[in-house]
Amino acid sequence: MRAGRLQAIEIRRHLAAAAKIFVACALVASTRAPMAAESTIKVCKDANGKPVAADKTDPRCFKAPLTPDEEAAVAARKQRENDAYRACKIEQRDLQTLLSRYPNQDKHDAARRAALGELESSMSVSNARMEQLLKERKRLSDEVEFYPKGNLPAKLRRDIDTNDALIAAQAQAIESQRLEAAQKNAFYDEQLVKLKKLWAARPADVLPCVAPRD
Repeated sequence: MRAGRLQAIEIRRHLAAAAKIFVACALVASTRAPMAAESTIKVCKDANGKPVAADKTDPRCFKAPLTPDEEAAVAARKQRENDAYRACKIEQRDLQTLLSRYPNQDKHDAARRAALGELESSMSVSNARMEQLLKERKRLSDEVEFYPKGNLPAKLRRDIDTNDALIAAQAQAIESQRLEAAQKNAFYDEQLVKLKKLWAARPADVLPCVAPRD
């Protein structure tokens, strides 16, 4: 008999504890639900300026039109973003073309040698021509020594003037070729800097172009 009463008391105690837990859970749920609902509710104004408590996508929320200055600023921003995006895509295509043309440094070195080889051949011809002109100039100078008073024959004077003009023109041609060779080397050096980055690049290192915002 006594054992039965003790068992009944124990059952009532467990039921009371379970009831308390249920009530606590219900209170927590009741307090969180309004907060979740309120988090999506904003206060905006309708077309008449009257406050409206609604979701921000509610069509009743009125958005004032942009001023001319604001429209100009938005247009300028979009133009900058479009220009940057187009430039990025062009750069991407150019780099891909460069990498396809020169998949390794051996290919690039060969292209440099071929480009400079043609120029070096032209420079060799120009230098040989300059040597001839300088030899001719020495011969003419030796003839001048026969006329210490400077009374040079007309033909000799013409030959000297012609030789001087040819030497000046040839020197200018050689200098132009030297500058062209330097420019080509600089061009291939610049390419090589880009290519080394491309050859060593990992997929994660290649960043996509950022598309303009609407």
